[in-house]
Amino acid sequence: MTHTSLKFRLRRHATSGYTLIELLVVVAVVGIMMAVLVPRFRISPETEVQLAAMQMAQDIDLARTRALSTRSVVRVKFQSGALNYTGYLDDDNNGTIGETIAERDALRGFATRTLPTRIKFDRGATSPVPDDASAGDITFAGSLVEFDSRGLTLPMGVGGVVYLQQITSETAVAAIAVSPSGNVRLWTWRNGTWQ
Repeated sequence: MTHTSLKFRLRRHATSGYTLIELLVVVAVVGIMMAVLVPRFRISPETEVQLAAMQMAQDIDLARTRALSTRSVVRVKFQSGALNYTGYLDDDNNGTIGETIAERDALRGFATRTLPTRIKFDRGATSPVPDDASAGDITFAGSLVEFDSRGLTLPMGVGGVVYLQQITSETAVAAIAVSPSGNVRLWTWRNGTWQ
């Protein structure tokens, strides 16, 4: 065999592509990997509601921080039917909130946040969090929490709780409690008790 014919054979073999068997082996390996990995990426109902509650707690805390930093009144209004909540900042410092677009935009935080697809305002099959004697899913008067320029809740001395439930599980529930001093606390229902 001459040097030229050997070069031709090597070049032809290098560009011939993959065999059917090689492709089937790759597809089988990818299929096995997907079967093993995909179930690990599913989020449990408990984790799903906890993530939504963490986001809401951060948003409420952001609203309180904005009240402190701007020395203005801030409101977070929960809309149970629409499954969302909206933040407002008293942009003209007149001491009242009219829930205008300008006040919503002035908060510079979350504006209106819709709850994740499988989350709703609900208590499910759980008891109230400690220190909550009410029976609703949103225990703030008027379904809103307001913070004054010192970060305290309005009306003075009144707190409340918002309960979130994952729709496929009556016990996948989390709660965000706001104390009269403005502190935000996240509660999660686990093993028949609030933690």
